[in-house]
Amino acid sequence: MTWQEKVKQLMQEQNINQKQLSQRSGITEASVSRYLKSERTARIDIIVNFAKALNVTTEYLLNEDDETELEPYTEIATAIARNGGELTAEEKNKLIALILGSGE
Repeated sequence: MTWQEKVKQLMQEQNINQKQLSQRSGITEASVSRYLKSERTARIDIIVNFAKALNVTTEYLLNEDDETELEPYTEIATAIARNGGELTAEEKNKLIALILGSGE
């Protein structure tokens, strides 16, 4: 899976559109579209901005292995970043399960 496909998948999972990704990443909406269509080659700083906007690591976006599941540490970091430290009881329990190795 390419990094563009992963970005599109993450956008779908997070229920955000290109305009919202543009706002989160600081990249113009037109440029977001061109990068995701591979009409423009992204520099590493652009990929870093996408990763930050989607709360994943650049390693996750750039690793083109078939396995696309997030590693537990990335899931933890994503949940914490997404919620700004204000986690629900269910989210806290999921994080504890991931940390202890008994996650889904």
